[in-house]
Amino acid sequence: MSSRRGLSLIAVAALVLVIGVGCASEDPAPTASPSPTESTADSTVSTPVELSETADTFEAALTVDALDAAGKQLCVRSILATSGSGTPGTWRTMLAFAPPSTATPVTLRAYDFSAKDGSMQNLVQRPVTVSADHPAIYITSPTCGSEVAPGSVLKVTGRALVFEAMFTVELRDSVGATIVNTEVTAESGTEESNFTADLAVPADAVSGYYDLVAFDNSAKDGSVIDEFSIQLLVQ
Repeated sequence: MSSRRGLSLIAVAALVLVIGVGCASEDPAPTASPSPTESTADSTVSTPVELSETADTFEAALTVDALDAAGKQLCVRSILATSGSGTPGTWRTMLAFAPPSTATPVTLRAYDFSAKDGSMQNLVQRPVTVSADHPAIYITSPTCGSEVAPGSVLKVTGRALVFEAMFTVELRDSVGATIVNTEVTAESGTEESNFTADLAVPADAVSGYYDLVAFDNSAKDGSVIDEFSIQLLVQ
């Protein structure tokens, strides 16, 4: 088992969603298919995977996910580009999932859904290999895309190897504001070990997408490091 500190930032994805101009009330029609480049297709990456690229989709909405070789969805995020509906924008997101036991083929995808019938459209995908390297902190439950009810207790489990075994787990709303957080101590500070945390989701939490985030603070300057973030749907 290997361990490492810090995020895995990759220039992955030329997951460009190049979608043509259309009326705001209709789906933009695709105009060009992006072609993989040697530096982005078939790369070896590690979790969490950060992706950033461009898109022009209806109301700037798109979905990014990761599938294993069997087609199982490892992580999914619904995101917004900086602009859309005829004006190309940029987007950046993180797909965070537990590391595999051995290097594993994964397909990264970006797409949107038709405003007419809800079907998937404008799919762009890239094959990569996800290494078995372990991030300093990772969440095993809940998983990306899980639904959480307002007023419930969110039980979080995972593994970590951080300085003095102490770090933070928190729930953030769609604009990044902290809704609730807790300090966590893993079972060991000298080797990767289990951790658990309970977060009480406010009963008045507005329905929508939230981020469940685990992170450490640098002993040198207090900055946020080793961030691992998954998207949840509160409803």
